[in-house]
Amino acid sequence: MQNKKYSCVAGALALVCGVAQAASAPAPAPAPAPAPALAARLAAFDGWVAQRMDVERIPGVTVGFTQGQVEWVKGYGYADLENRVPATAQSSYRLASVTKPMTAVAILQLVEQGKVDLDAPVQTYVPYFPVKPFPVTVRQLLGHLGGIDAYRDSRVEQHFKEHKNTRQSIAVFEQFDLIAEPGTRFRYTSYGYNLLGAVIEGASGESYGGYMRRHVWGPLGMDATVMDDPDAVIAHRVRGYRLAGKEWKNSEFVDISSRFSAGGTRASVPDMLAFGKGIHEGRILSAASVATMLQPMATRAGRLTHYGMGWEMLPTGGRYAIAHGGQQPETVTYLFSFPSRQLTIAVAANLERINPEAFVQRLFEVVTGEPWQLKTYIAEAGAQRDYQVAQGLFEEGRAYAERTRQPYADAAATREAFMQINGQALAPDAQAARAFIDAARHPAGGRVFLAAGAAMAEALRQSGADLDKYAHGGALAFVRDYIVLSQGAPAGAMPRFAPAFEQSIASLAGSWDRTAAIAWPAAPASIAELDGKLQTAFRGQRAYPDFVPELLDLAQTSAARGEAQAALAASRLAVALYPLSDRAHALLGLTLLRSGNTEPALAALREALARDPLGAAGPAALNLEAYRLKSGGAVTQGMAVLQAATTLHPRDANLQDSLGEFYVEQGLRAQALHAYRQALRLDPRYPGAVGATAAIARLEAPPAAAP
Repeated sequence: MQNKKYSCVAGALALVCGVAQAASAPAPAPAPAPAPALAARLAAFDGWVAQRMDVERIPGVTVGFTQGQVEWVKGYGYADLENRVPATAQSSYRLASVTKPMTAVAILQLVEQGKVDLDAPVQTYVPYFPVKPFPVTVRQLLGHLGGIDAYRDSRVEQHFKEHKNTRQSIAVFEQFDLIAEPGTRFRYTSYGYNLLGAVIEGASGESYGGYMRRHVWGPLGMDATVMDDPDAVIAHRVRGYRLAGKEWKNSEFVDISSRFSAGGTRASVPDMLAFGKGIHEGRILSAASVATMLQPMATRAGRLTHYGMGWEMLPTGGRYAIAHGGQQPETVTYLFSFPSRQLTIAVAANLERINPEAFVQRLFEVVTGEPWQLKTYIAEAGAQRDYQVAQGLFEEGRAYAERTRQPYADAAATREAFMQINGQALAPDAQAARAFIDAARHPAGGRVFLAAGAAMAEALRQSGADLDKYAHGGALAFVRDYIVLSQGAPAGAMPRFAPAFEQSIASLAGSWDRTAAIAWPAAPASIAELDGKLQTAFRGQRAYPDFVPELLDLAQTSAARGEAQAALAASRLAVALYPLSDRAHALLGLTLLRSGNTEPALAALREALARDPLGAAGPAALNLEAYRLKSGGAVTQGMAVLQAATTLHPRDANLQDSLGEFYVEQGLRAQALHAYRQALRLDPRYPGAVGATAAIARLEAPPAAAP
């Protein structure tokens, strides 16, 4: 039975409310309304959404959740600005890569039917795909481990205007060399999932869209889910937008049929929820197939990819969760599911390049009353390693306990995990300890955090502890409570941690108990008042709330309003409160860079790198920040970030490639040529090498003669 969909348009752009129901079907029986306390929190959520939409200039968004028999979906703003069409529960958004888990389900259905072998070469089902130096299996494609590359010439491959069928879509990349021997390297790629779409067609004898309608979408009542087609009349189709500075522009027209089984679909948020619910209710796959799909894969070297078959998997605040996001012209989407809680949350928006996960996180907090993720700062460098161990034990152990009550390891393996943690993670050699901690979540490191953490969670549960309470107490409370339990047990009855670690955790947990209730003010006063309040509250404490994300938002909002001094004050407060945080120093560096203070900015970014070489001032983070600025119209400021990034990371080819792209957009031909050539000199085979070569050819070509 389909549940009633609650639909409202609200926020700064509009305020229109009503109930949305499928026009072609009889009205379903009303679903249970949210309980009064939840309804009140959902009303307050409206205000948060309106504020977020205003800050990020989002034209329209639809967000919702389903848990048990309760389903709530709401639209905010406009699906079509020009015609003032409100966003509703029925609004049809491009799904982008949220298509991938649906494709994975179809493959596993065919496995159940005996029509697909996960370990067969892809040519078994797609004979026209060229044979590569190594076999590429269906299983490897599902986990992005097949060696298939992603876009090589984005200027062409991400901007197709013509409709493509399956054969034409595969032809786009079929001659690409493998980037690695399959199984050795994780490379997220839509092309691999296009191959899986061709596998579905070859094994089933049906078109991809036809198979999905008959076997996945139809059985789950996903009546609004269709293949995106610019020629088709699609009910409630949403228009997409991008930002040029603060001005809305229509999205570029791109025909996404070339991404058919990787990101070529369109659906409503209720259909996204129906899909997530169908997975954890086992309606379209057997329990064994769901378990296979949701098992995280690893490279041959024993490093987890945090990706199963079509789903991202990463412990979230010690919870068992699966998710997938999507971005492409016209849209951003996110689907998050907590199977053991029967909770699914989905969001879709019609503005490109924003972060939709913030909506999921906030709605999760509204629905559950739990913080999405406790943000804890450890104020002593020597204690940070102890906290990293505690965090690993908590996230791996509690998430496993939420997923299943089956023991992960026997008593001997559990004791061995404790011995390794005591002997290596807590050893005097800090460099060796860091290497051990980095590997401890992975098969290469024996998954010792999972082995020990799962045993800790089960011991606490058997003692009568409610594991849900650790959503508020976090890693420090989880490990502290286990330590107290083990100290009270008969000698040898329970594995123990080293005494120094036990004492450190007790001290950190006590400090956290004293500060955890300190909240970021709903309406922050002046920076000076914030400074005085927080400095006083945190003085002398070893663990306290990390408000760097809030200070980042404050700095970025101030900068966007032209309040450079306020942005700088917020950034300096971040460093004053959190001197060991790479994110705080990176925030200061980026704020200084935005105001033109290049040398102090580079100094601050180097401080961030000293704290975490792959963190907030690492090449990936700075590249992402440059594109964030560009998507908001601040191309020059984004270019300054990339120039700083190439100074800090002179051997990174991808940064040079990005800089070349920015130079092209600014009409700086000579600089663009230099950047692209430098990228190829650094690494002739980096992922963007083909695109860089094509860009150089275009830049070197003589201008077309005037007619």
